[in-house]
Amino acid sequence: MRKLTIVIAFAVVLTFIYPAVNAAVFIEVATASYCPDCPPASEALYSLYSKGELPFYYVMMVGDQNDFAYQRIKNDYNFYWYPTAFVDGGYKVVLEANEEAYRRAIEESMARERPNIDIEVNASWVRCSCQTQGLYIQADMRNDEETPYKGTLRIYVTEINSRWDDYSANQYHFAFLEYAFVDNITISPFEKQYIQVIWDPENNYPDIQMDDVNNVAIFAVLFNSTAHEGYANPPSDNPFKAYYVDAVAAHIPQNSPPSVAIVSPKEDYLYIFDREILKVGKTIIIGKKSVEVKALDENGIDRVEVFVDGELRATLKGSYSWMWKDFGKHLLEVKAYDGTGYNATDGVEAFIIA
Repeated sequence: MRKLTIVIAFAVVLTFIYPAVNAAVFIEVATASYCPDCPPASEALYSLYSKGELPFYYVMMVGDQNDFAYQRIKNDYNFYWYPTAFVDGGYKVVLEANEEAYRRAIEESMARERPNIDIEVNASWVRCSCQTQGLYIQADMRNDEETPYKGTLRIYVTEINSRWDDYSANQYHFAFLEYAFVDNITISPFEKQYIQVIWDPENNYPDIQMDDVNNVAIFAVLFNSTAHEGYANPPSDNPFKAYYVDAVAAHIPQNSPPSVAIVSPKEDYLYIFDREILKVGKTIIIGKKSVEVKALDENGIDRVEVFVDGELRATLKGSYSWMWKDFGKHLLEVKAYDGTGYNATDGVEAFIIA
């Protein structure tokens, strides 16, 4: 895994700092966009997270869309099926995709003992005269124990509102892109240590630029070096080595773009007289089709605009549904605006006869 720990001269363009919550729980969810059982897991976790009642963070490891995610859930967790939630490095494994099951696992993990280790993370978009640009990330760690601390630091880069949709055509939240840093660390008693890295999206995600950093969340996670026996299919199948989480910190911009998704029509489905028939490999619509859009944002949704081949056809407020009547092959796009002016888009190509 490529990593850069050399500090270079830079100009800070945007800076966000999110405080560490070291009693927080960290969840990695094995999921796939083709999995019909996975949307309830996404909805339950996002609902629980949005309520703010429990201190936890989570990342969605979309295995069929992201090889980095697949290698993590397959090689490190030996996952059995989608969806599976690995809580605090495998301290708990949850196969049930519902809010109550996740709540129980989070509360049990919160109650366990962990070392007195602190971590904080901050991130800034940087650009220098040598044309280097990307997200400058610094993780600060402190060992308040009388013995050395040994573990692994993983810095996760995620999209708050993902480029990938789940089986129900809803955007994933906190979908894993790749690691900015992975390495073993040792911190002496009462020592402070920091790691600096520049995550350059150019190699694997060149579409992410400075204007997109409000949609990027960073999680710095310390995993203990002691291995425990875990099972991806409890109580005793699909064994793996579980390295429990000792501390987690997050960089999450306060104003992220809205989440928007065309829930219907979905990609690759046949619709006849506004009814979903079956998956056929292309989106084909016979008869008028109601376009159903889901849009969410912490600052509220101001409006949703509907475009066909770049032409504005409708502006929706309150209810995000629009009846589409057309002929031929077209690109349907929707753009959602939140209360602070940020916007996000989703689209689908379809052949329609109506």
